Amino acid sequence: MLYFDNAATTFPKPAAVRKAVGESFIYYGANPGRSGHSLAMDTARKVFECREKASEFFGLSAPENLVFTKNCTEALNIVLMSIGKEGGHFIISDLEHNSVLRPLYDMKNRGIIDFSVAETFEGEPEKTIESYKKLIKSDTKMLVAAGASNVFGIKLPVEMLAELAHEHGILFTLDAAQTAGSENIDMEKNGIDFVCAPGHKGLLGPMGTGMLASARPEYLKPIIFGGTGSYSLLPNQPEGLPEMLESGTLNVSGICGLSAGIDWVSKKGLDKISKNEMLLAKILYEELSKMKNVKLFTKTPQKESHAPVISFVIGDLTGEETAALLAENGVASRGGFHCSALAHRKMGTEKRGTCRLSIGPMNSFDEIMKLIKIIYSLSEK
Repeated sequence: MLYFDNAATTFPKPAAVRKAVGESFIYYGANPGRSGHSLAMDTARKVFECREKASEFFGLSAPENLVFTKNCTEALNIVLMSIGKEGGHFIISDLEHNSVLRPLYDMKNRGIIDFSVAETFEGEPEKTIESYKKLIKSDTKMLVAAGASNVFGIKLPVEMLAELAHEHGILFTLDAAQTAGSENIDMEKNGIDFVCAPGHKGLLGPMGTGMLASARPEYLKPIIFGGTGSYSLLPNQPEGLPEMLESGTLNVSGICGLSAGIDWVSKKGLDKISKNEMLLAKILYEELSKMKNVKLFTKTPQKESHAPVISFVIGDLTGEETAALLAENGVASRGGFHCSALAHRKMGTEKRGTCRLSIGPMNSFDEIMKLIKIIYSLSEK
């Protein structure tokens, strides 16, 4: 199978990740932070080792403020529900995933918060910034932005948005679902207050892993309560991180695999990964643009303004029908609406959706050329 569904989860995983997960069942099988025996202590050290790596990876100086979650969605919910608990106004982009839209929509429907949607402009960061700026109100608490659209690959000007937020005394949250592992994210240098990231996409860890990195932990509140292995005689949830947000047993095997994934990405190098992915994306886009029955929705991918994600359809087919044809020909893609109603409404694809091809670090030039031939043959029928 030709795998081009990396925006959902990267595949295949590196051998080192598979090995680390397997070894976790042999060497790190106890519950970290729950016992004083050597196996539990070794497991706790292994978890903290990954916490340190991830903190350094995101430019966060305090490892204890790196919280493990089950995915990026959980991390986003923690941030949004914490900040919105006592009301206020949020600004998000018109490219955001439902992991951002739905928690805010729910709180708005319950009369807790309000939010506005800023228009974005592909390849025009200044206009996007101005769009956010116009929506800022006296009670605005946070700006939220995806590093890149999971449907169309359009990047948002993250550093400029963080600067805008801080100029107005507002918090800034980055949804790094499509950029962690391919883009440099330095929280302290760029003034990012919260980074929410999956472990299973660009960082090549197992599914069921995610992270919340916080430069402003004082704003966070738990949304799940329970055992943390600390202060067990107290009825209230511990207040310090990471325990406050890590109730219950951690996904130790997933964290071991994530640790190996971060090592793999760090050794390979973000610049090299990004350069290769974007080169393949450009080749794919340029060849698709020559096919008379293929419809594309963005400009030619550029590193400054796009992630290696391309949406298209063939003829009058829906996105799901296009993806189904690809699947019949041995290609893994994703058709439909990609859990991103805002992005599809913005691009006028809310009726038939799109077929998404997302390139990852394991894809090759030969695979791209095979993919192009398959799409060409399908478009000519």
